[in-house]
Amino acid sequence: MSKKFSENYIDKAHKATIYNEKDIMDSNVCTCFYCGYQFNPKTEEDLEWMDEKSPKGKTLVCPMCLIDCVIGDASGFPVTDSEFIMACTEEWFGGISRISDGKPIEKLPRYVIEVE
Repeated sequence: MSKKFSENYIDKAHKATIYNEKDIMDSNVCTCFYCGYQFNPKTEEDLEWMDEKSPKGKTLVCPMCLIDCVIGDASGFPVTDSEFIMACTEEWFGGISRISDGKPIEKLPRYVIEVE
């Protein structure tokens, strides 16, 4: 992990990626710590949320990779700092992410599984 950001700081950022509807909707830029996609939640089409029935609130999933590790600038974290993003992806995904692997940002297909 980057020495610029402490483990405690990264842990707090991780907590800001769940039940984050208010922070996301108050943000001008959000970043996914898995694929690196940055977007404005006010103009991004078709935002998808998890935890919709939780009393704690909703959790945004990334519009590109569908992983629930999106954080907005209203959280107070430096979401456009590439070193911060890399520190988070390394800590959370152990070096196994689209960012760590140097893969391009691209919309991943959604697979629907129906259970009877």
